[in-house]
Amino acid sequence: MGGTEAVSPYQRNRLRTLVQGHPGRTAAELETLLSISERILFARVLRSTRECCMVRMDNDGRIWAT
Repeated sequence: MGGTEAVSPYQRNRLRTLVQGHPGRTAAELETLLSISERILFARVLRSTRECCMVRMDNDGRIWAT
């Protein structure tokens, strides 16, 4: 099972909305804005969201919505 299969569209959209509201933040900075339950899945949701081309990460580790 790949990353995109284990993450719901709601979770990907939630992360994309968060990134749109806080553009240019690093993963660590975004993670502090999440609830404990969302932090547990954050790495998986971020990977899935990137694979779906909903967000991108630049060379400095900053995350941007696409």
